[in-house]
Amino acid sequence: MSKIIRTKFNKEGDMIYISHLDLQQLLQRAFRRAEIELVHSQGFNPHPKISYGNALALGTESQGEYVDVEIEDDLSVEEYLSRMNEQLPKGIEFIKAMEITKQTPSLASTIEYGEYIFTIELEKILSKEFIKSKILEFMSQEEIMITKKNKKGKIVESNIRPMIKQFDVLDLSDKIITLEAMIATGSKANLNNSVFIPKILEMLELEIDPLDVDILRRDLYVVEDGRLVSPM
Repeated sequence: MSKIIRTKFNKEGDMIYISHLDLQQLLQRAFRRAEIELVHSQGFNPHPKISYGNALALGTESQGEYVDVEIEDDLSVEEYLSRMNEQLPKGIEFIKAMEITKQTPSLASTIEYGEYIFTIELEKILSKEFIKSKILEFMSQEEIMITKKNKKGKIVESNIRPMIKQFDVLDLSDKIITLEAMIATGSKANLNNSVFIPKILEMLELEIDPLDVDILRRDLYVVEDGRLVSPM
C-alpha cells in the first residue's frame, strides 16, 4: 500500500550552489540510502513519483521548499523524516512532513507566491525615510515595465507590477539594508529575481551588481479564499 508524503525542507549553506537537477539526484540517492522504496511510473522509462514546487534559482537560500513523494513503504511521517535527515548532507534538512492523498492538487499547480528576503550591502548610507519613500513611489506605479526576449527571441515589453503583492523595508543597520517581498512564484505567473533585483537597485539609485544581493526564499504560498496559506 503506497502513500504520498508532502515535505517541507530547507536549502542553505553550500547547498545553495547545487542546481535543481543536482538536488533531484541528491534526494533520490538519499532515499536509496535511507532504504525508502519509491513508487515508479509505468511505461518504457519508469521514474520515481516525485514532484516539486517552483524550482529555486541557483545561489538562493531557502527555508521553505516543498516536495511530494510517493513511497511503497508504510512508514510513519516521523520515521520518514528521521531516516531521511540521517542521509541528507549539511545544508539540506527535511523540516516537517504530512501525508496527502492522490486528490491533493500538485504543488506546481497551486503555488502562486514566494516570500523573499533581500539583503544588500551598501557603499553609502541611505536613510530609512529615503528607502520608504522610494518603495512607496515604486509600489504606487500602475506599470513597472521591463524588456525581455520572448521564446521566439523577439524583444517584448511586459508589466511586472501585478506580480508584486507586497514589498517593504524590513531592516536598516549601518550599511546593510534588508527588504522583504511577496512576489508571483508559480506556473501561472512568475517574477524572476534576475528581473526584479535590477529594478530594486535602480529604484534605490544603487550601482551594485545584482549578483551581490543575497536572496532568501522564506516560504511558498497557495491562495485559498483570497488568503495566502502555506502548502502544508
